[in-house]
Amino acid sequence: MREVGIVGLGLIGGSVGLALKKHGDIIVTGVARTSLDAEAAVLAGAVDKASTRLESLRGCDLVVVATPIGECASTFGELGRILPKTTLITDVASVKQPILDRARLLPFPGRFLGGHPMAGRTASGLAHAAADLFQGNPWIFTPFKSQQLGPFKGWVDLVAGMGARPLIMGAEEHDRQAAFVSHLAFTVSAAYAATVELHGGRAIAGTGFKSMSRLAGGDPHLYADIAAANRGPLLSAIDAFSATLERYRRQIESGDQLAELFSEVRHAGA
Repeated sequence: MREVGIVGLGLIGGSVGLALKKHGDIIVTGVARTSLDAEAAVLAGAVDKASTRLESLRGCDLVVVATPIGECASTFGELGRILPKTTLITDVASVKQPILDRARLLPFPGRFLGGHPMAGRTASGLAHAAADLFQGNPWIFTPFKSQQLGPFKGWVDLVAGMGARPLIMGAEEHDRQAAFVSHLAFTVSAAYAATVELHGGRAIAGTGFKSMSRLAGGDPHLYADIAAANRGPLLSAIDAFSATLERYRRQIESGDQLAELFSEVRHAGA
């Protein structure tokens, strides 16, 4: 794999570029929203060259779509018209089933492989991108049913070279699990912060509040896109969490075996 294109040069797209430049002998071509963003990506070393034109990606072996979820469909449509059928396409969106549904409209859907690096930061934008963002974290790939993954071996190897752990998973199962381990996390954090804001207590807040509310400080537009795209699985996760919280409430009310209650998942985050 000689040249990789990246559409969208924010936190994830920028980090992919930085990681590729650090860990592989790859030419990276970027496409940004504005010419200023394109220039910034070149200056940051995330890409070798960048513009605002998708046509600049025609010579790439693989294109990574790192736009917001809501822009993926239109981006796929344009790439389908511009790129030769030999060019591979992947993405980094955190919800997979809707992405695969849209990717089926590509003129060569078998050349698309859904992807999601399980990594990020509450701060967004290229300024917060880092080459080591994916180090030690899963990078989920969600192929179509019976899809041949041989053409993507070079990309999977590059992902492993960035320090990530490639995993294969069905899109529906990915979305179910991501709802619990990722999307529920920022939802609960936001709800917790909103509760404290409404009922007071921030004047005496310490590290506990900061830890619990950290995710609430993330990009609200990103969270909104994810919640809308993964509504069903996220609602199921919220219901399951609510049931668990109600069980905690009942046991605290009874005053029985409280130490056992709080020790049952003591090492879950270790």
